Amino acid sequence: MSDVYVRLRERLDMFPQGFPKTESGVELEILQHLFAPNEAEIMLHLRPFPPENVATIAERTGKDKTKLAKTLYDMSRRGLIQRYTAPDNELYYALIPWVVGIWELQLNNLTQENIKLYEKYFEEGMVPVQRNRKLGGLRVIPVEQEIEGSTEIQPYEKVSQIIESHTRFAVADCICRKESRMLGKGCDKLLEACMSFGPSADFYIENGIGREISKEEARKILLKAEEDGLIHCSTNSAGNKAFICNCCGCCCKSLANVTKYGNLQAIIKSNYYAVKDQETCTDCGTCVERCQVGAIKTQNDHTVIDKERCIGCGLCASTCPTGSITMARKSPEEASPIFPGGKALLQAMGKETGKVYPFE
Repeated sequence: MSDVYVRLRERLDMFPQGFPKTESGVELEILQHLFAPNEAEIMLHLRPFPPENVATIAERTGKDKTKLAKTLYDMSRRGLIQRYTAPDNELYYALIPWVVGIWELQLNNLTQENIKLYEKYFEEGMVPVQRNRKLGGLRVIPVEQEIEGSTEIQPYEKVSQIIESHTRFAVADCICRKESRMLGKGCDKLLEACMSFGPSADFYIENGIGREISKEEARKILLKAEEDGLIHCSTNSAGNKAFICNCCGCCCKSLANVTKYGNLQAIIKSNYYAVKDQETCTDCGTCVERCQVGAIKTQNDHTVIDKERCIGCGLCASTCPTGSITMARKSPEEASPIFPGGKALLQAMGKETGKVYPFE
C-alpha cells in the first residue's frame, strides 16, 4: 500500500479526537477506499483551521489552481473535507477529523462492505483510545421541561435556546442507527434525527446529506426524539452549536463507550442527575426501560438510581407516571467542565492527549 495513506493516517491522528493505528491496518483500508492517491496527497497539505481558499492551498501545494479547485470541490461533495462559502461566494476548504467529521459525512455512501470496515475500526481503533480519556467532546443536553425550575439554567442546557439562536436548519439520518439497521441490528427509534445548524446545515443541504427544515419542524423532531427515548447531545462548548444528535443506548457509538465498554467519562454528563422520591415511587419500572445507559435498575423489587452512572438526560423524569423522579442540579464542585467554544474544547482535548490544535 502506498506510503501516502500511512502519512494521511498520521495527519488525521494529529486531531485531538485521534485516528489511531491498529494492528490489522483496517484504517488504511478505509483511507484507500475513500481517497484516490492524489487526493490523499492533497490532504497532507490541508489545514484544519482556519479554512483556506483555493489560491492559498494551490500556492502551498504547487498545484494548478483550476484542477485543484475541481478536486477540492469533488472531495467536499463526498464528505472528505469541509467546504465553506464566503459572502462573496468564494469557496474555502478545511481538513476535518475522522469523528465528528469524515465518518458522519459518509451517511449517503454506506455499503455492506464499508460499514464492516467502519465497525471494525471503531472496535480496534477508537474504543481503545477512548478508554484512557477523561474529557469527551460530546455533552448531554437534558430534557428541558425537567429543569425549567432551576434558577441557574444555562443557554447551552436548553434545546429551545439552541434552536432560537439559528436561522437555518437541516436534519439527516443518524449514521449509528442507519449502520446498525443495514447490518440487521439496532432499534426502531427515530432515524431522521441528527440536526445541524448554520454553516453546517448549509453543507448538509448543499451536499444532499440532509434536508432543510423549518425552525418549527426542528422543535417537533426534538420532541419526537424525547418521546422515543433518545438523548440530546451536542458539543461540550457554550458557544453556538453546529449540531444536536439524538442518541440511543443500543446503536450510538459515543454512548457505547459508556454502555458497552464502561468508560463513564467518554461523554460529558449534564449538570443534573436523577433523584427519586421513595414515598411516592411505585417501582413500576418505566424509568428502567427509558434509561439508555443502565443507570436505573431493579434491585429487590425496587428501582435504584446509580448516580455515578446517570448522565443527566432527564428521560426518566419526563415519563415517570407518579412524578417521583426529578432532576437535581449538581453542586459547582460536581459540575462538568464547559468550554467557551469549539476551538477551546479541542485545545483542551489536545492538551490531555499531547496534541496541539490547530496544527499546521
